[in-house]
Order: sequence, then structure tokens, then C-alpha cells
Amino acid sequence: MNNKTRVERARILGWCIILVFSLLSGRLWYLQVVQGQKYAAMADGNRIRWVRAVAPRGRIFDRYGVPLATNRASFTVSLMPGSLDGETREHVLTRLSLLLGLTQEELEDAITKGIRYPYEPIRVMQDVPAETVVALEEQRFELPGVMVEMEEVREYPQGPLASHVLGYMAPISPELLSAWSSQGYYGSDYVGLTGLERLYEFVLRGEDGGNQVEVTALNRPVQILNRTPTIPGSDLILTLDRDLQALAEEALTEQLAAVRAQGKYTDTYSGVVIVLNPKTGAILALASMPGYDPNRLSDAAERSAYYLELSRDKQKPLFNKALQGLYSPGSAFKPVTAIAALEEGKTTVKEVFYADDIGPFGIKRCWTLRNTPPLAPHGNITIVEAIKESCNDFFWEMGLRLGIEALAQHTREAGFGSYTGLGMYPSEEKGVVPDPEWKRQRFSKRPRSEQVWYPMETMDMAIGQGFLLVTPLQMATFYMGLANRGPIYVPHLVEKVQRPTGEVVEITEPKVAREIKASPATWDAVIRGMVQVVESGTGAQAFRRFPYPVKIAGKTGSVQLGPGQGDAHGWFCGFAPVDDPEIVVVAFAEHGGGGGVAGGPIVRQIMEGYFRKQFEPEGEESPNLERTK
Repeated sequence: MNNKTRVERARILGWCIILVFSLLSGRLWYLQVVQGQKYAAMADGNRIRWVRAVAPRGRIFDRYGVPLATNRASFTVSLMPGSLDGETREHVLTRLSLLLGLTQEELEDAITKGIRYPYEPIRVMQDVPAETVVALEEQRFELPGVMVEMEEVREYPQGPLASHVLGYMAPISPELLSAWSSQGYYGSDYVGLTGLERLYEFVLRGEDGGNQVEVTALNRPVQILNRTPTIPGSDLILTLDRDLQALAEEALTEQLAAVRAQGKYTDTYSGVVIVLNPKTGAILALASMPGYDPNRLSDAAERSAYYLELSRDKQKPLFNKALQGLYSPGSAFKPVTAIAALEEGKTTVKEVFYADDIGPFGIKRCWTLRNTPPLAPHGNITIVEAIKESCNDFFWEMGLRLGIEALAQHTREAGFGSYTGLGMYPSEEKGVVPDPEWKRQRFSKRPRSEQVWYPMETMDMAIGQGFLLVTPLQMATFYMGLANRGPIYVPHLVEKVQRPTGEVVEITEPKVAREIKASPATWDAVIRGMVQVVESGTGAQAFRRFPYPVKIAGKTGSVQLGPGQGDAHGWFCGFAPVDDPEIVVVAFAEHGGGGGVAGGPIVRQIMEGYFRKQFEPEGEESPNLERTK
């Protein structure tokens, strides 16, 4: 090989070396300059973790600042799914399932629901006991990717009190996660499912923060590089009075038990009590019994079994009967018929009607409370006396005189068949105000004879029976209108929304929803009849020897049910003081018999508790606190 050939080969080799180094240099330049930020971020991703910090949930207080829903510190176990693969994954999940008392399927489900990014921690269990945390820390070197964090969990310090108002929290469902994904929710988050917890979810939730944490190859924290503070959720200040709410639930539960103990009405386990301020529509107490313990529904260990127990209970404790229960109002509806008859000129305050108990369609049972002679018909009676003694015969006649169209119109003007406007989740029912058109549509697939409206059905509606269906909340707002002699305010449960700093961000102002139009003479007659109900009529026994100098107006109601449907339901609705009403109370007892049997004593207890604060120095007790059970 000559020198020329050697030189050429050396030159080619040199150019090859230059080309290789050029390619390497270009690649290094591309990686370090063009793609430098990308790979720096990937490197950081391998050593830096973002650990989300959940914002403290807003608290819920009663009108006087008594806590109804708060938070407490707890331990949460999180898992970094990107650090697990192959044998490591199987080993970690096996040991973790034993320590937490979960199946591997439950762990896998938590990972599947919560995963967004492989190196983002997923909460697999909240409110972990301290002894479990100790065991986890003792074995932390065998559990790469497992982290224990401090978080706050929901707590209801009053237990089952006002459970249907507050609601409860549980893990977010796949449907809600999909709907709220843009709001920053994760599959492991707890959210409000019912009540105010659900209605005000976005207000109570707050804004999450977190920490940038440097970790080792085994995903163990080394140091915190950066912190993003959380923003706590806003607090709710309710219109509820904790003491009045407790009294309402206690009075309802005890009275239903007392009625059952008498042996006649043995199936009365459920009921409703609503207490509100007629001047504003503020709800002071709302009890739907039986209720439930939201602490148990929010607890991971108890939730499934407890929910199954509640869902199988035939008394439907998860069902808010105050807003969603639809019932006939019975004789508690008669003030509507009375107002309609007087305003339409179908009767007068002075008219004397002879109630012989024999109507155009045969004999009806409508016996007087008077004992002389026993079971005698009412005889001569005015509208005031008809309200006092709840005379069906009189109100059947008024219904026939009015006709169904006029009666239905006045019923709607009183607020029935419409939403009251109370915000709640699940939302309230509208009820049913029947008329001929409603019946034609309702029974359109039935024979023509079943679609026609009959006078007997007008008579039924005039005494609060038949197709007419109302909610207890609608009854409470109607009696608010009676107390105010017209105006009906939108009922509300939230007085204001405020930040933890005390800054008020929203306040509820009283708002008139509708007004019942009636003359002063009509109001005087109807309310006079309701006062006599309490003093000497169908509700007198329950209010005998009331200990305070307060004039009370009220109305009993008994709802007769069809064959095989059980004992009658009982209502008592009232307000006081009559001249300047401060409180409206509605009590309803499913299968509790007449309104004076169960409802009246409940309303009496609540009114005693309310007025005791006004008429007695704190710590003293009236010698006349006789409570009729």
C-alpha cells in the first residue's frame, strides 16, 4: 500500500470521526437545548412528587353558633401507583390489604378510580386508626410508594340530629366524578350526597393546595420544595335552633311511642315536625323521623352495612318526609275551604247551617264532640263553630256550593300544587291539586266513567281528602299565611354564608312568595275558629292547662285511609301568639290516629319549650308544665 492510499484512508477516517462527533454534538445540543426543559421535567418527575392537600371543608352551624357539622384531624393512606410494577406491586398490595383490612379488589378499585398520573398519590383509605398508622410506619421500607398523610374528615357532633337537613358525605360516584371532573375532583374524594352537604357542595368544598416533595428512589420523602396553601371552604350559618330541633325530634319520637303504647295505633313510627318563623320564613326546626346518623354513613368501615340496614327499613329513614312525603291534609285543610267560601260569597260569618249529617248522597259520619246527647249531629252551626268542631257536614256543603274549579283555584292560591322554594337536595315535591282536567289526564287510559269528575270528589277535597296531596312543608307555609293574614314567605334554612374569617359572602333576605287574598272579616272568622279549636274544640285536650299566657290558634286533621292501608294519619297545625305570631308549628304522624291524639301533644311540647324562654327566668321551671301524651 503506497503513501497516497494511506493518506486517503486517513482522510476518510478523519472525516468519519468528525461526522460521528458532529452527530453526537448535534444530538447532545438537541437533547440539552431543544428538548432540555422536557427532560429536566421528566427528571424532576422521577424525584419530585406533587402531594395534594385537601382543603378543610366549610362548617355548618345553627343560628346561635352551635356546630352541626365540623372537621377533625385524621390519618389518610395514599399510594403512588407509578412506583409499583411486577412483583413489587403484588407484594405491596398484599401487605397493604392486610394492614388496612381491605381486599386487593378494593385496593385495585381505589387505584383505578383515583389514578390521573402515575406519580400522583391516590388516597386509598381515610380516617385510618392510629394503631394501623404505627404498623405502616414500622413496615415503611417494605411498602414503597405508600404514604401516610394528615387530613381532616367530616364529623357531625350532634349525631343524628337534623340528619335530613344536613345530609351526609360519601365517596364520589363515577357519575358525579364525570360531571364534576372540570371542578378538580378526584376519584378518591368524599362529597356531599344529600341535604345541605350536597346542595352547597361547591361552597363548602374550598380550594385544594399541596406540596412539591423530593423523594428517594423508593418514593420516600426527603424534603418539601414548595407549598401551595389550601383555601378553606365557606361556612353555613343556618336558621335552625339546635335546642328547638332537639325538642322537636324528642317530642315526635316520644309521642309516637306513647301512642303505640296505648295499643290502638300500633303502627305509628314515622312523622314530621316543622317549626318556622312566620315573619321571615326562617325554618327553626325540621324533623323527619326516623332519621339516621350521618357519622356512620360517612365512616368507611360502617357505611355499606349501615346503608343496607337503612334502605331495608320499611319506615324509610333515608326519605325526607317533610319535603318529599305526599299525604292528604285531612281536616287541617278546612281553613282553605272556609276562606274560599267566605271570599266567594257562598256563606257568611252569620249564616247558621243545620248539620244533620244527611247529605245529598246519603248519611255521613260527622259526630259532634259534645256528649249530650252522645253521637248527636252538630245541628245549627256557624262557620266559626264548624272550624272549632271540624264539622264535615258543613264543609261538604261549602265544597258543593263552591264547585271544584273555584275550590281548586283557592287551593293553588294558598300555595298547594307548587314548590315552596326551599332549597334542598333531593328537592321538594309539588303535590297534587286535582280538578276535572287533571282527572281526565290522570285516568285517560281508563273507562270514560272513571275520567269524569263527580260532586262526591269535590266534597272529599273540601275536607282535605280524595285526590288532594300535600307535603308537610306546604302545610307549614300555608299556616304561615294564616298567621300573617296573607303573606307567605319563601321558607329557608341557610341564614348566611361566611368565610372562616367571618366575612359574610351571602345572606338570605326574607322574600314573599305569594299572598292569600281575603277580607279582614274572613281572617277574623277563620282565626277565631282556630283559637276555639285549641280552647274548647278538637284540640282542647292536648292544650289543657297550657302554662303560659299565650293565645294559640290551631287545627286538627285526621286522614282516613282506604282498606288495607292502615290507621288514619294525624295532623296538628298551629301558630302563636295569635295577635303577633312568632312561631308556626306543624306536626304530622303517620298512622297516628286523629290530630288531637298525636299531633296536638307534639305541638304543645314545642310551644311550651319555645315560650318557656320568654316567661321563665333561666334555671326555673313552671309548676304547671303538664304535658299531655
